Amino acid sequence: MAALTNLPDEVATYFDKQTGAVRDIAHALGEVVAGAAPDAAVKLAWGFPCWIGAERIASVIAHSEHCNLQLWSGARLSADFPNRIEGTGKDLRHVKVRKLSDIDAELKEIVSTAVALDQTAPRRVR
Repeated sequence: MAALTNLPDEVATYFDKQTGAVRDIAHALGEVVAGAAPDAAVKLAWGFPCWIGAERIASVIAHSEHCNLQLWSGARLSADFPNRIEGTGKDLRHVKVRKLSDIDAELKEIVSTAVALDQTAPRRVR
């Protein structure tokens, strides 16, 4: 996994301010996205870390007891991962991550697929 290094200060602060298990989950999700999209830019978008390739790829959103991996092209991915990707948005969907063990091979495949989709068929979502 790619370490969360060389982040813009505001993004590093977002990760560092999380506490407990949510902090560990947020960091691990960030590492998965950074590893799958090493050339993507990362910045805060709507207050959350967001990785951007050709278009927005994914965001990590910390909640009180879980994190959401927000997928900007999640609607295009949901048919391939119906048991993991949630939501009903036109484009935006998410995966709820309640514990570190939820960050498994399938979740990594979801992220890799999202990155590949951004590289081969990017779609402006906002």
